[in-house]
Amino acid sequence: MRLLIATTNPAKFDEARNVLEPIGFECMGLKDFSGAKPISETGDTFEENAVLKAKGYFSQIGIPCIADDGGLEVDYLGGKPGVHSHRWLDRRDAQGLGREASDKELAEAVLAGLQGVPEEKRTARLGSSIAFWDGEHLLLRETWINGYIAEKILGDITPGFPYRSIFIIPKFGKPYSELTDEEHEQVNFRRKNLYAMKDEIAKILSMR
Repeated sequence: MRLLIATTNPAKFDEARNVLEPIGFECMGLKDFSGAKPISETGDTFEENAVLKAKGYFSQIGIPCIADDGGLEVDYLGGKPGVHSHRWLDRRDAQGLGREASDKELAEAVLAGLQGVPEEKRTARLGSSIAFWDGEHLLLRETWINGYIAEKILGDITPGFPYRSIFIIPKFGKPYSELTDEEHEQVNFRRKNLYAMKDEIAKILSMR
């Protein structure tokens, strides 16, 4: 059963493949399809963007597709960076040309917006919505974890995950980026989304 994981992020692809391949899926990524055109993420919510990508890439490639969209919401910043978590600092023109902000710049921008703000007002949540689409069936799932923003970047920034080094998980008293494998498994919202729908996806694809 072939399944398209609609991402070019190697870490996100590996997370999905590690969950899905053991139960019989052949996972493919966008890098396997050089002709795939980017889908505009014009939705007002993470869920809308996930659906846009799942349906858009299925339409282009013709393989049942999983797509997700997620990010960081900081209460003091009115929910920003929110649905534009990985694009809110980009400087691009109408053709999509221009400079993309680095992971470090994204994290530093959040910290700058919270400069001088006490810990109790630095609450935030990190999570994502995921969508599956095979041309007929739409499955949706959304998972979030709550925490707060550190006062500085802690440790190295994981490529492709700019906010993990500033997002503190109270349960463990440390940033997401420094969790052990066991701790990470407990809070990994992408894995939770995938585990929640994998059996239903398998059932749907087995009938094709």
